[in-house]
Amino acid sequence: MLGLWVAGCDDGETVRPSTDAGTTLDSGTDAGDSGTVDAGDGGGGGSSDFACNVAKQEGCAAGQGCLYTDLPDGGTGSQCFAGACDVVRQDCPAGQRCTYVGLDGGSTQRQCVAAGTATEGAPCTLAESPPGQTYDTCAAGLYCKDESQNDGGTGFFCRKLCHASSSCGSGECNTVLRLAGTRELPLVCGPASASCDAFAQDCASPLGCYPAANGPVCAGQGSLGEGATCEFSNQCSRGSTCVMTGSSGACRTLCRTPAGSPGCANGAACRAITNNGDVGACVP
Repeated sequence: MLGLWVAGCDDGETVRPSTDAGTTLDSGTDAGDSGTVDAGDGGGGGSSDFACNVAKQEGCAAGQGCLYTDLPDGGTGSQCFAGACDVVRQDCPAGQRCTYVGLDGGSTQRQCVAAGTATEGAPCTLAESPPGQTYDTCAAGLYCKDESQNDGGTGFFCRKLCHASSSCGSGECNTVLRLAGTRELPLVCGPASASCDAFAQDCASPLGCYPAANGPVCAGQGSLGEGATCEFSNQCSRGSTCVMTGSSGACRTLCRTPAGSPGCANGAACRAITNNGDVGACVP
């Protein structure tokens, strides 16, 4: 299985811009950047429970969307959430956009609001919104995300909301928004993950090199051992990947195909992994 779990690299919430946040804020403090991740954190510290497919938006009833979420035990998963609209599909009436709206009382919900004008990558700020609502000035399909700047301050820029990397052009759907007032963990497009050598494991610590859709990339490494049940490649320990058999996955050791070192032990066969060159997985 070539999916990689995506999750924020720290526990800070994505913060909203101030009303004049088109420029860098020289706060000198950590503003709670949710973090761009190379490909994930290996599935978190607790259990995993993926009830639906985020990338394909499958497994939910009509009127629901599949989104990542934090589990009560500190693990990670995906669940079906009801909402007024879809922030990626943008199914609001003409002239409006679907976005996350902060409400009085501290909750955050997906709602249809007036579309902004700030384009992808442009600076953004809070919009002039009706009383009791808080949202940004980005155009439809975008969200105003906080990002650390070289001078130590924080800037706010419109980034494209996504469910899968097919929406992201040259980048990847790999950056989590952690918004106050909601259990949903929406994604936005970020830079492409760094490529690597799956056998040399040449990623900077604590990342591992895992097979992915278009070749091995650096990703936060998991700790699941050989044969353990998995949903994503980087839930497995470094040097292995998640191989699907029917609807279930298991961690399997990497091998070189069609021949060479490393090979497979105990009579397992080295099966090629699509789009990953000579990288294969040992399948019993």
